[in-house]
Parts: sequence; structure tokens; C-alpha cells
Amino acid sequence: MKNSYFNDSRPAMVCLALLGICTASYAASPATAPVDLSYLRARHLWIDGDLISAQKVYDQRGEHVLVLSRKAGPSSTAPGSKRIERIALHAAYYSQRSSAWKEDWAVRDFVDCPGLDAAADFFTSELSVTDINNDGTAEVTIPYKLFCGGGVDSYTVKVILREGPLKLAIRGESEVRLPGQAPFGGGHQLDRPLLTQPYKLYREHLENVWRTVSIDTRK
Repeated sequence: MKNSYFNDSRPAMVCLALLGICTASYAASPATAPVDLSYLRARHLWIDGDLISAQKVYDQRGEHVLVLSRKAGPSSTAPGSKRIERIALHAAYYSQRSSAWKEDWAVRDFVDCPGLDAAADFFTSELSVTDINNDGTAEVTIPYKLFCGGGVDSYTVKVILREGPLKLAIRGESEVRLPGQAPFGGGHQLDRPLLTQPYKLYREHLENVWRTVSIDTRK
């Protein structure tokens, strides 16, 4: 298994006519709008594998595009295999500069599990775009899971927040709940800055997401 939860690839008036949104002041949640594959291709934005979701993000710094993709195939150790044993997740955030789109940051992670069960997915329902510190710059929170093994095991869970060069995360494992049995798993670790007072609101936000995505109830 080539993965560990301690390892990952490291205006006062806003009027958006296109979305039909006008607000008198900047809101805690920047404006967003979904886009499709044709939109991304027209702007030459790279998709690594299958498109999971994409959306425009508008904040006081301008227009951005968030793209989530997933690529599945054989293990790198057995490229001729027909089994799905390697799955890569890719989240990229682009900004428009001088009529061109440039990647601001990316989150990449994967599992490679020759001979074992492999799984990797974003928790798209818990993906969020916020402005927790009210500085006009959108933060993006990307939660996802990774699994490489067999049987009833916990999966790796990561909840990562990006705001430009800032990266904060909670990493750990899911808490598995089986009927008639005591839960197991659920251990996790916060990045050190999250334990300090200046990052208190970020910590509360990430912990709320963690509590939602880390519970794995099975029948």
C-alpha cells in the first residue's frame, strides 16, 4: 500500500450579472456556479481522468475555477492488469490572469493496491467554499477518503482547506460502526497551526466537516 494518512502530495458592491446575484457587501460564502466539461475544455483547463465536479468561484480577487477529477486504472506495478488497483484524486484551483488561466494550487493523492481492494472518492456533498476570516479571499475545503486493503477496515480520511499558499488539514481514519458492535477507528491528527488561537475558526470549521465525513456506518 502506497498511502498513509500522514502523507499527501503537498469591492463593497459585488454584482454578478451572469449569476443574477447582487449583494451590498461581501458575504461569508463567496458566489459559486457549476460548470461542465465543455466549459473547461473551451478554457483549456486540464482534466486528469474523469470529471467529478467543477465550479466557478467569485471572490474579491476575481474569478476562479475549482476542478475535481478522479483517475482509476491498474496498479503501477502491474500495468497490464484489468483490475482497478490504482486510483488518483486531483483537485485544482485556477485563476484568470491576463486572459489566461493559471493553476493557483492543487491537491493530489492516490492509492496503489496491487492484489487488494482499492477505493478513493471525494465527499462532494461536504465540499465547501467559504471566507472564514472575512478577508475577501475564498477558502476551499476538500474532504476525501482513500482505501487500500480488504475486509472490514477503516478508510483513510483527509479534510484539507486551501487558501492560496495556506494549507490546513485534519488527517486520520474513519470510525466504523457495525450493528451490535462497539465502533472502532476514528483516530485523527490536526495540523499544528489548528491548535493555536489564530486558527480557531478554521479548526471549528474543519472539525465540523470531519465529524460528518469520518463516520462509516455499515449494515
